[in-house]
Amino acid sequence: MDMKLTEFSLWAFKLELSLARKFTLFSRCVCAHFERHFDPIETDGVYRVVVKLCGPDERVGTTELSSSVIKYYKTFDFDYFEGLNIIAKKRFLLDALYSSLISLCDMEGWPKSPFHEAYEMVVRENFVNLYTIKRKLSRNKSMSAELVGSHDEEAFNCFIVIKDNDGKELLNEHLFSEEPDEFLFNARIGDIRWVDKTTVRYQSKDKQELGLFDIGDVTSD
Repeated sequence: MDMKLTEFSLWAFKLELSLARKFTLFSRCVCAHFERHFDPIETDGVYRVVVKLCGPDERVGTTELSSSVIKYYKTFDFDYFEGLNIIAKKRFLLDALYSSLISLCDMEGWPKSPFHEAYEMVVRENFVNLYTIKRKLSRNKSMSAELVGSHDEEAFNCFIVIKDNDGKELLNEHLFSEEPDEFLFNARIGDIRWVDKTTVRYQSKDKQELGLFDIGDVTSD
């Protein structure tokens, strides 16, 4: 069955539960950044890769396939990782992910260029995972309102940003912070809607109003 590969995770499966969760939250900001730049490829029934990180293990370099997920065993030096600074940790994680995926390309016959391009983009952006979630034009198309997400190792922060057609920021307001767990922060991301030519409504998924942002004073200057 043809399926598109879109998801990647690093799993410290031998760590104690609380340490494994801490590691997962840290690594997700790197993996999610990689996913955002990855151009999905067609596979034979695989939509996700989980890289299972461990010390010496006879399964290193082997794979398991279940429920359309490939699990690949990879050696990882956790002591070395813990001694690195934040950016170096992210680079170490990205390199572990990328080298595992390139090995899988050889094993599965996948093209390598989409993985390389995603890797290069994450490095080029210096591991800053800042992106536009939603964008809505004003009624006269003279401005845009955006929900912007910032996903790092400590938190996910969501902002509303309003710009004119020249890209000048007219408003930048923080909406909420959440633990960098996608199940938690994705549930809190609402929607934006222009209610008139200068006012944007931020609302929850069930359409409850969470904020009104009027830039009339800014645009009238």
